[in-house]
Amino acid sequence: MELTKIRLLRILEILRETDEDHPYTAQQLKEKLMLYGIEAERKAILRDVAALQECGYEILLHADNKRGYYLAVREFEDWELKVLMDAAVGANFLTEENSKKLALKICSLASADGQKTLKGATPILSQVKNGNPTTKNAIDLILSAIRRKRMVSFQYLYTDENLERKLSYDGMRYSISPYALIWRQDKYYLIGSHKKYRTLSYYRLDRIKNAEITEEPILPKEEILGQNADWKLRDYINRNLFNYSGEASCIQLAVDRNCMWVIEDAFGEQYEVVSVNETKAIVSVTVSDGWGLNAWLIQNAEWIQILEPQNIRDEVVAQIERIRQKYEQPLA
Repeated sequence: MELTKIRLLRILEILRETDEDHPYTAQQLKEKLMLYGIEAERKAILRDVAALQECGYEILLHADNKRGYYLAVREFEDWELKVLMDAAVGANFLTEENSKKLALKICSLASADGQKTLKGATPILSQVKNGNPTTKNAIDLILSAIRRKRMVSFQYLYTDENLERKLSYDGMRYSISPYALIWRQDKYYLIGSHKKYRTLSYYRLDRIKNAEITEEPILPKEEILGQNADWKLRDYINRNLFNYSGEASCIQLAVDRNCMWVIEDAFGEQYEVVSVNETKAIVSVTVSDGWGLNAWLIQNAEWIQILEPQNIRDEVVAQIERIRQKYEQPLA
């Protein structure tokens, strides 16, 4: 590559360290270039800055001309980078090493001064990590499969009564059309359609083993979900609590008015307030029934009571009774 092109790229890289409060003069740019073994005269550097400006980079001369140039528009604001760094640090599915590398890569997108602030405000190694190093490989593989519109094949793990991880169904391989990856409750999930059953299901990435991309084309979402497939996929994700599938049911709940935040945390704005009195609100929401719903209702039983439908109410009452009986038994 020609020296002029290399110098242009290096100057752009150096200017990414700047902001309005921390511009670089032509002399400072010259000194920074020397660190890369590139010698350049001040006039050549100014011509390079002008060339970058002509290419559309918003490189501005500071109001105090003597202070030099700075990159006015950044791809990310500092608060956006802070959110991304916190996500990287807090992701329990990542190892400590993965989290640190990712957080530092994100931090490098800030100006030099912004990097100092972000590093100081983000204790990168403060989280307890239980990361599975294979999760990032599974994410990469599934993204590639989605891009290529190919099915994925894998074995799936479960934990037995001896707390040992075993392969489900004697090591049977699942053949799945991958549609989406979501991060929920600090776990990554693949959402896809099983080749045999042709219904949507969740698969936890840390339980996927020996995954590979096949040459078989995916079943299109429209073939599984019909019209408005993307909307139906989002609806499926929204109504499945704890990532357990089930039939869609419209339920009514009696909620303590001072605990409506529990409803909002679970359903966002996707619920209807039917009536309100001094202490309770009756709300209606569509959600998938089954284990996930029952677990959520019992978890929040102090504030929430299911009113309808009666069959789900009966299931929850029976489950609570089994829990009560368990606590009445002598300690093992």
